[in-house]
Amino acid sequence: MTGKIMEEQNEQIIAQYSKKDAEILKENGLPAVGAGQMGSIKSHYWKFIGGFFALMLVGIIGLPMVAQYMEKQEDEARAENTANYMKFMTDLQERLENDKDGGATPEETLELFTAALKAGDIEQASKYFVFEPEEGKERLVSLLENLEEIGEMKLFVEYLGKVRKESSDPRDSFVWFSHKNSQGMVDFSVEITKSKYSTVWKIENIAL
Repeated sequence: MTGKIMEEQNEQIIAQYSKKDAEILKENGLPAVGAGQMGSIKSHYWKFIGGFFALMLVGIIGLPMVAQYMEKQEDEARAENTANYMKFMTDLQERLENDKDGGATPEETLELFTAALKAGDIEQASKYFVFEPEEGKERLVSLLENLEEIGEMKLFVEYLGKVRKESSDPRDSFVWFSHKNSQGMVDFSVEITKSKYSTVWKIENIAL
């Protein structure tokens, strides 16, 4: 019953607009719309209404499905990132635990490093650098190679022999050695650290 009423109302609306259109056409000297054309208009009208409701239905059903899919993709990406991070940390901890390149004390590591440079063995000396982050180790290796290239390695080794222990943190995992010039200003320093997973001290930074 309700459907029939709605259909009658829609037909009335179409008739009203058709009548108005006919008046406008007549005023402009154009022929009025015939019965066949009226049927065509009604047909287009119902196609429009059907298409409109179809789009609404797709939106109502489709949008939640898209949202669920996106959420699932994000959850999977987070899970993968977490798994990769945990693997990285596990591998790093294992490397630290098995690392034997370094001294049991900061001073011993500094002595080993100096001895390797005196022997001209940059590769061995680089083993006393921290290996994470890799960018930090690569920078320190480049520093040694540059000193060797410009002929300043001998002077650098002399400075290493003159550095003095300046400070350490309360956790005893970081020590700072420095060399001061004649004005008492620090012109050279070496930072040595030890991870809680490692038994050896490693050189973290060298500042010239």
